[in-house]
Amino acid sequence: VLEMDPEFLNTDGEHVHDDTVSSVAWSFPGLELNMNRLDDWIGSLMRDLGTELYRYKGVLAVKGCDEKYVFQGVHMLFSGGLMPSRDGSSKWKPGEERECRFVFIGKNIKQKHGERLREEFLACKAEDPLRFKVGDEVQALAARGWQNATVLKMWDMGNPYRLELKDGRKTNVWGPLDDDRCVRKAQ
Repeated sequence: VLEMDPEFLNTDGEHVHDDTVSSVAWSFPGLELNMNRLDDWIGSLMRDLGTELYRYKGVLAVKGCDEKYVFQGVHMLFSGGLMPSRDGSSKWKPGEERECRFVFIGKNIKQKHGERLREEFLACKAEDPLRFKVGDEVQALAARGWQNATVLKMWDMGNPYRLELKDGRKTNVWGPLDDDRCVRKAQ
């Protein structure tokens, strides 16, 4: 290798980039996210900006989850999710402030996409307060259309609601968003 490229091991100036390479980094103390909105945003981010994202990483707080959501990636190669661990090291510790913090590095990220990234990320915020309470009778859009259900839990695994369908089998489903497209008042 050194015969072909004598400068191969020379690291002087290795991280010099042209003016189009920029970064954005944010920290949002106390912010918690809706898992479904987050997943949708990440999908659109990879689709729309994947070729312009050189590197990204972060730690996020998902409402209703004790584990931290950790992610990293290069271009369209995204890796991330809730990080369960046997020793509890990936959980939010008692008294630790939950927050979302991350950095994106890429081509014109700050100049062309910085504000858009911020606004779209903040749109993933968990709904608060929720429209329905535990025990409320609702209708949920399930595999077989709208079905009557009861709210069992609020904020379960990043979803606003865990619902029990009145289908004779007590099937549990999640209400992924707190809007009438997913969960509505019983009719």
